[in-house]
Amino acid sequence: MLDEDIIKEPVSFEEQHQVVRRNTGFYDLKWAKKFDPASGFSWNWAAFFLNTLWFAYRKMYKQFYIFCGLELIWFSLSFLVEIPLWSDVVFYLICSLVIGMCANGWYYKQVMNILSKAEELPEIRREAYFQTKGGTHIGVALGLTALAIAMFLGTGTCLSYVPTKANVKSIVSSSDEGITLEAYNDDSKWTYVEKRGRHYVVEFSGYDYAEKENVLITFNVYLDKQLYEWKDIYIDGKKLNQDDAYDYETWIEDNSSW
Repeated sequence: MLDEDIIKEPVSFEEQHQVVRRNTGFYDLKWAKKFDPASGFSWNWAAFFLNTLWFAYRKMYKQFYIFCGLELIWFSLSFLVEIPLWSDVVFYLICSLVIGMCANGWYYKQVMNILSKAEELPEIRREAYFQTKGGTHIGVALGLTALAIAMFLGTGTCLSYVPTKANVKSIVSSSDEGITLEAYNDDSKWTYVEKRGRHYVVEFSGYDYAEKENVLITFNVYLDKQLYEWKDIYIDGKKLNQDDAYDYETWIEDNSSW
């Protein structure tokens, strides 16, 4: 699915070494266990942990772009809809498992395709072709990874201004003070309330087991400036006066200085 035509005729490991070049013993061991190394599963720890970086390192650019695209789509969805943290973990774990199990087979297909295309070239040009298409390249891997990170950051910056409930709440919940509020309160919850003029209203609720009290805080969020401000604080349903509210806000702010 991820590669082009696959050569069905058997190829010697020596031929494969012309393309693999580095860590040939590992692939000899993995591929020798399979009647058809291009099918089935075999484990690759480097691919499992490094993911797309491993693809770029092995010059498997097609797979690199496919998985970067999938991860970028998932990343973009988090700015448009509310996605729980556990689903992020599941998604990236599934990607890692699929890559870890299929990487050796996908790489075998690529090696076979390179050998097949090399047969069409004059023998004097084959070594240069193997060097270009095969082996590894750490510089390219790091460069493509840096480019992917920049693309993710750019996409995230642009999408963070889209007026969705997820984005509005994230401005407060992902801040240092928001993280501190969640740390000091159990059953914490962020709720989008409404839009009022040029700002949005977001509500935090939780239970402070240390003080044995229910906490409810409202914030004004300015999406266009990516800023927020504290509005009202309620403890056990009672609104704090200005001095007490200031003390509570200052206490949270002081404890947010990590």
